[in-house]
Formats: sequence, C-alpha cells, structure tokens
Amino acid sequence: MTFQQLQYILEIARTGTVAGAAKALFISSSSVSISLNALEKELGYPIFTRTQKGLVPTTSGSQVLDYADQI
Repeated sequence: MTFQQLQYILEIARTGTVAGAAKALFISSSSVSISLNALEKELGYPIFTRTQKGLVPTTSGSQVLDYADQI
C-alpha cells in the first residue's frame, strides 16, 4: 500500500468514479484503475462496489478510506 494509492482511493470516494478521480488528480484513468486494482489485490478484498451510479465503498473499503483519511 502506497501513499499514492491512498490518495487515489480518497479521490475515487470523493468523486464516485475512476474518471473523476483521474481528472481531479491530472492523471490518466488507466493509472488510477491499475492502482486501485493492485491495491485491492494486495488487500485481498474490493474497496469499492461498482454500481451504475459509480463506485461505492464496501464495508471493508470504508475502513481503508478512514485509514487513508487519517494519514
């Protein structure tokens, strides 16, 4: 888990989409998506649930987001 990955997931949570996070962070959507997938693989569980309205934190993902927000 890197500081950069934590920044990305906080921005995803704020905007609700990978594309929105990428735009706010001035990077490509693929960079955010790859980073999110790597973090979820490292943790062994999804951080977000993909819905038609965007990404919503899972219960476990909310704990990771709380941790990221504290840092």
